[in-house]
Amino acid sequence: MPSSKTAKVTATLKVPVRPTASEARTRNAHSVLDSLSKRPELGGSEVEQERSLLLYMQIQRALIDRIRRKDYPVGSRIPTESELRREFHVSRHTVREALRHLRDEGYISSRQGSGYTVESVPEQQGFVHSVNSVDELFQYVAKAKLELLGMEMVKADATLAARLNCSPGRRWLRMWGVRVGQYSALPIGYMEVFVHEAYAGIHRQMEDNDGPIYALIEREYGERVDEVVQTLRGATIPPELSEVLKVPPGSASLEIERVFKTRLRKVVEVSFNYHPVDRFSYTMVLRSVTRENAGTERD
Repeated sequence: MPSSKTAKVTATLKVPVRPTASEARTRNAHSVLDSLSKRPELGGSEVEQERSLLLYMQIQRALIDRIRRKDYPVGSRIPTESELRREFHVSRHTVREALRHLRDEGYISSRQGSGYTVESVPEQQGFVHSVNSVDELFQYVAKAKLELLGMEMVKADATLAARLNCSPGRRWLRMWGVRVGQYSALPIGYMEVFVHEAYAGIHRQMEDNDGPIYALIEREYGERVDEVVQTLRGATIPPELSEVLKVPPGSASLEIERVFKTRLRKVVEVSFNYHPVDRFSYTMVLRSVTRENAGTERD
């Protein structure tokens, strides 16, 4: 009887304590200011420009969340510009910029002297990743193009070694970039990948590669990835990634860590993926295995 090989997939889900709506709004309204205060490299005018940009995004996101929760049902009016200015402690220009984007996206309409009215709740364009088998684990790669932002060879210091579960001094090919779905201009996620130095030669094919990185390693080096250990965590977008993912600092994310191993348990690749929660959902179908199917056939 031919042997069949299956990859092992494990998932660990950690769900953070959900704040109340008012707590979340208050925390979100001030998180931008906190992040800007920690960036001394920015000049005064640059700080003000970034402050305005990020704050309008913060207000826009908060209002979209409220519309989707039906805090403001279709046909109702949202708070006035003056009320939003007081709530978020921002300028009239910042409020109007957020409202302009909401209007352009079809959420609200405006009429002079009548304020802003909720018109519709546009369908979310999030990316849904449904997994029914191990083979489907990376099929989403074909639908979400990787835009590579950079690559370099790195030597693992103590911090990176702990992160990759390897010995300090180990060399890795580090690559990073964003994935963009077919029907959205917004990134669905940020990916940071570490490839064992023995397979670093794949960097020459990365610009033309449109499949999973582990598959490129298999093709170029004759290795066989036998196991993928996957861990899912509830997290927040790291501050340094908020701009590249086009989300406000402190936004919620789904973090997916994957470790790719050969049959001899050699780690060939480790990847860290951060997905904004409103742009990516992950579905796994787990089926029970009967004892007859799980057992080894005997003569």
